[in-house]
Order: sequence, then C-alpha cells, then structure tokens
Amino acid sequence: MKEFKMNIIVSFVIFLAVILILVFISINNKEEILKLNDIKVEQKSMQNIKQSEGVKITVLKEGNGEVVKSGDIVSVNYTGRLITGTVFDSNIDPEFGHVDPLIFVIGEGRVIEGWEIGIVGMKTGEKRVLEIAPEFAYGENEIGPIPSNSTLIFEVELLKIGQ
Repeated sequence: MKEFKMNIIVSFVIFLAVILILVFISINNKEEILKLNDIKVEQKSMQNIKQSEGVKITVLKEGNGEVVKSGDIVSVNYTGRLITGTVFDSNIDPEFGHVDPLIFVIGEGRVIEGWEIGIVGMKTGEKRVLEIAPEFAYGENEIGPIPSNSTLIFEVELLKIGQ
C-alpha cells in the first residue's frame, strides 16, 4: 500500500513537472511570436520611410508603372506646408490661384533640390510626403510666406510621367 501511494505521488509530481514545462514553452513561444510580429510591423513601416540627403520621404500610397528618373517630364499635384502646418502653396486649392498640375523636367533645376531628390523613384499614382531640410529648399532666403531656414513639408502626387 505504501508503495502504491508513493507511485501515485511520483506520478503526480511528474505530471505537474510536464505541465509546468509545457506552460513555460508556450509562454516563451508567445513572447517570440510577439517579438517577430513587432519586427515585421517595424520593417513594414520602415520600408515606407526613406531618408536621403536632408529629404525624408514617406510613401502614403504606392503607385504603379514606370519609375521617375532624371530627365523625365513629370506632372504632379502638391500641397506645401511649413513645419507648423501652415499651408503656403498648393495647386489643388483654388485659394492659391493655380489649380493645374505642375509640369517640369527632373534635373533641370526648375524646382527646389528636395523635390528633385524626393520625386525620383516615384511611380504614377504614388503619393509621398517630402520633409525637406532648409539647405535643400530655400535655405537662408525668405520666399513669400516662407521664412528663412524653414523645413518644408510637401504632399506630392505623381500624376504622369512624360508629356
């Protein structure tokens, strides 16, 4: 009888040990899965943000088709803001007096350098936010409502590549 009780106790202890091991493994697996999910989310959000030479690029909407390169004629809609959020120009808001798409050649210097950097690589239909450091915008120059040494934020949509 004593041996029978001992066997029951040993069996119960082994059973509890197995349960505890399984619970521990399950908790560790859940933590690993959560860590992997966090890494995937971070990688997904980082793929839509690029930083290059004083221009931070955030892709709001992916485009498709060919990719803008230097020498291409592009047609864009845009809204420009100061870092404070104040809109200083837009070709989609009639308040600014021009509602036609802006058409220019990449690399000819008709737009600020930050645009040249930020628009190259876009695809038709793509929307980006370009955060442009002063040295790639107007620098120390005060231009209309834009104070000197201003970081500028542009929301740009690529409508078309070519004429």
